[in-house]
Amino acid sequence: MRKVLLTIMLIAVSSLSFGCGKKYTDDTPNATETQPQTEEVTELITYEPLATVRDRDIEESEKFDYEIYDGKVIITKYKGTETDVVIPDEVEGVPVGEIGFYCFEANWNLVSVTLPETVTVIGENAFMSCNALAQINIPSGLTNIERGAFAGCASLTEMTIPSAVTSVHEEAFTMCDGLVSLTIENPDLAYENWGLEELPNVVIHAPEGSAVSQWASAMGKLG
Repeated sequence: MRKVLLTIMLIAVSSLSFGCGKKYTDDTPNATETQPQTEEVTELITYEPLATVRDRDIEESEKFDYEIYDGKVIITKYKGTETDVVIPDEVEGVPVGEIGFYCFEANWNLVSVTLPETVTVIGENAFMSCNALAQINIPSGLTNIERGAFAGCASLTEMTIPSAVTSVHEEAFTMCDGLVSLTIENPDLAYENWGLEELPNVVIHAPEGSAVSQWASAMGKLG
């Protein structure tokens, strides 16, 4: 009935438009065709990736590509071949503040990464599919772990997320099959589909009464 009424209304609007002298060309879709398409498109465009699209001024070096933006260095791409990587704490006298999105993606040889204490953001899918990555320190000043940051890091066995971290985005630990211990220090950090549901052996340590501890307890994963 709703579709019938909607069709009648659209036909009426079309009739009025023709009556006012407006003409339609062959390449103009009619209203009855565009209405359901508009609803579908609205649903599809609600997703916005965290990786911001903007003009970028990327500098190149032997091991890293980087960008100086908003008073900090963003490491945008690792190009070296070392298995143990140490990220410098500054480049060109500017502190390194972020590991950019997809920076180490699918680096199969990467075993360990040392991050400087200046890093506050680990970007979207920064270490995705680094299957051999077994050790990485999380700086005490880190505030944000973005979507899929460690997705597919199957060799990671433990991690501590410090109290300064206020946001861990969805799928951050998806397919981290080797993860057995995750410690959360911020009692106000909420669990938001990090991918831990899929990890049968992970034990979560979190402050008593915190949102994460309540979730972990309900899932049988609280340590």
